Amino acid sequence: MSDSDAPSRPVRAHADPAHVLIVGDSIAVGMRPFLPEMLTDREVTYDTVAGRTTPQGMRALRFELTRVAPHTVVINLGTNDGSHAGIFANRVRRTLRRLAPDTCIVWPAISRAPRKGEYRGLNRVLRAAARRDARLIVIPWDRMVAKGTVALADGVHPDAYGYRYLSHVTAAAIQRGCDAAPTG
Repeated sequence: MSDSDAPSRPVRAHADPAHVLIVGDSIAVGMRPFLPEMLTDREVTYDTVAGRTTPQGMRALRFELTRVAPHTVVINLGTNDGSHAGIFANRVRRTLRRLAPDTCIVWPAISRAPRKGEYRGLNRVLRAAARRDARLIVIPWDRMVAKGTVALADGVHPDAYGYRYLSHVTAAAIQRGCDAAPTG
């Protein structure tokens, strides 16, 4: 078993309920001007890079967990991954396993242009993981896009309104779901 597959959890005395860690790709980058203003009672740490894949995000998450002990982790990854649901499921499992049992995880569902490959299987993986793991809250971003609540001009990235909207529903998920979750 490689180091990246090891079922390790961070060792920490107590998660900081006021700390939110955001790890993601360009979608998370676009939320950066909006989300902190919606979470003024929190310390928000960003580790976001445009074009980031889930394996790259997993490495960033491991690094950040050596520096911070967040109660809430927002993960916005998958947009730049392939379409193989089995591979993505393994990545999601390993990511969730890496987080402490009292961590609340918010992960927006994936919506991307057809040219980037099929993504519905990846969202089925996320929703199945949320059914198995009460820590995981999946924001139905794909459904919001499909309904026309927000538009993705290039098939991937929303405009400022869309980023603000995603930030709003992410903040609401944190405040309703993560604040209600028990902390260790």
